[in-house]
Amino acid sequence: MNQIPRKRYRLEIEGVRAIAALLVAIYHIWLNRVSGGVDVFFTISGFLITTSLLSSYQKEGKLKPFSYIIRLLKRLVPSAWFIALTTFILSIFLAPAYTRPQYFSELVASLFYFENWRLAFDAVDYLAQNNEASPFQHYWALAIQFQFYIIWLVLFSVAMGIKKLIPSLTYKKVVLTLFGLVFIFSISYSIFLTDANQPFAYYHTLTRVWEFSLGGILALVIHRVTFPKVIAWFTGWIGLVALLLVGLVLQVSTVFPGYAALWPTGAAILILLAGNQSTRFSAYKILASKPLVSFGKVSYAFYLWHWPILVLFLKYFERGTVTIKAGIAMIVLSIALAYFTIYVIETPLRTMRTTTKQTALYLAALSIVVGGSLWFYYGKTIPKQMLVSTYGDNLGATAHQVEKTPFYYDEETLTPTIEQSLFDRSSIYEDKCIQINNRTDVIECEYGEVEDYEYTIALAGGSHAAHWKPMLDEFGNENQVRIKTMLKGNCRFSTEDTTDTPDCEDWFENVVQALKQDPPDLIFTHGDISSNEWKDEIPNGFKEAWAIFEKEHIPMFLVRDTPRHDFMIPYCLNDAEGDLIENCRTPRNDAISPVNLLENTTDLPKSAHVFDATDYFCDDEYCYPIIGNIIAYFDNNHITASISRTFMPILENDLKEALINSERLKKLRDPK
Repeated sequence: MNQIPRKRYRLEIEGVRAIAALLVAIYHIWLNRVSGGVDVFFTISGFLITTSLLSSYQKEGKLKPFSYIIRLLKRLVPSAWFIALTTFILSIFLAPAYTRPQYFSELVASLFYFENWRLAFDAVDYLAQNNEASPFQHYWALAIQFQFYIIWLVLFSVAMGIKKLIPSLTYKKVVLTLFGLVFIFSISYSIFLTDANQPFAYYHTLTRVWEFSLGGILALVIHRVTFPKVIAWFTGWIGLVALLLVGLVLQVSTVFPGYAALWPTGAAILILLAGNQSTRFSAYKILASKPLVSFGKVSYAFYLWHWPILVLFLKYFERGTVTIKAGIAMIVLSIALAYFTIYVIETPLRTMRTTTKQTALYLAALSIVVGGSLWFYYGKTIPKQMLVSTYGDNLGATAHQVEKTPFYYDEETLTPTIEQSLFDRSSIYEDKCIQINNRTDVIECEYGEVEDYEYTIALAGGSHAAHWKPMLDEFGNENQVRIKTMLKGNCRFSTEDTTDTPDCEDWFENVVQALKQDPPDLIFTHGDISSNEWKDEIPNGFKEAWAIFEKEHIPMFLVRDTPRHDFMIPYCLNDAEGDLIENCRTPRNDAISPVNLLENTTDLPKSAHVFDATDYFCDDEYCYPIIGNIIAYFDNNHITASISRTFMPILENDLKEALINSERLKKLRDPK
């Protein structure tokens, strides 16, 4: 059998875990920053699981994948599931009702270890960026850890296969080579993706695997490394001080996990290399002290508890910051709950004497019970109209045609409900028909009348074009018109990039080519930007885009951009005391420019049709959150699907006229 490092209990690891967990909590509670402590957990996990798997191979001469996974689940599931389910129950009583759909979605992602991917795709979803901090989002780290354990099992199994094919190779060398390759690939990809799309990279499994492999490589070679006592003493202290300083020096949440993450992971490596130093005043003496070792054993549960306690505290008391006393109370409560969870919930379940098959059956039964309960809860209490609401008898924008005061509401019949309004948006998001960041290919989807149609309208641009899709969908169904969408979040119908999305220009070039190859009868988009930055002028990129299609003889229907508020309308309505409309309205001149720039520009194509919806959202003084008993916004600047649909009768004749006029331009495009 090959010489493999002997597995032994290292007290300083518990101390490192304890300090890393405390740093995570302190930075979250008081500094509103990220400490780098999670990266330390990853490296230590890589070190420990590699040591464990090597030890198992040394004893058995083989791996037992099924037993490995069962042991893994027995160690990870009890605390994680208990805390997640308890948190969700508490959130029902302590958090506003409008948070439940988001919390429920993240609960499911947390229980089944894909929360990191949910957050990753939310990070590139322009609209999901409005999601509030949830009490489950810290489960992203557990999800990556679980995925890593599966990857590691695969790597060890592959190493066994290679060893059988090439007997002259030692198993340890094969594993070390695989770890080295994983490290090189992962850190290279991490550096690349962090530079290209840091929010997405932050939660990506493959950008983090190198942190685990670093610990795994150390586990394979550490028995060969010996330091003189003085060097070991300095090494331990350098590692500990580096661990304490990383979050103060680096803005972890915006620069990780690229090469910057070498700091905390390197600190963990130095501490592990320093080893057991018996010298006075060594870092080891501190890390191996009884209080830190004891706390380190429950640091996993502490990490899981501290975040929901913080989030629910801020929600319930409607605060944005935490006082010193309140923060200390949170830490103390988290510690107490951590000890309870580990020693009352987890340990009895983990040490229960059962066969592997019995454990598998218990876990399967638990999954069925929990999954069934979640399905029942979802079916009974999560609103069915979350994604696509109907306006029923409520008038919405059409109230302007029959009511003297169109800005009114009835709490009993308000549509959608305040809770639903957060999710009352165009179905293009559910249909995956809007492109995400860092992708420049054009996604084309069809709505309205897709078979027996007489005309085609291309809905193109960004999210402020997309929120008119429900109106166009109804128009298409009523008038035999096909609606073809070409949309990308945080981009516009413009030749220029936006500040937050540097690939909009490339995407728009592809849109231009697609529209030239298959010209629609009409392009529908918004023609200006209502944000403060662009209240006085229309961006040149818009005008250049108009010129392109004027030359191609493709007419455009330009809608003036919708008024914007400085606050999330659903949150304001939920928290408002008294009249909802008065509490959540915005002065008109703050919400939108007093001048309609589309009517005053000389660059407007002669064939363009312009529609200004401002007076449907505003009177002379204010812009409102509710129109004709329908909530108008699902955030602060995007309109709900329900209010969008009510514009169909208002825009119908204008759209018909634009399509009829397009016949003349079609002849110019195709003289035949």
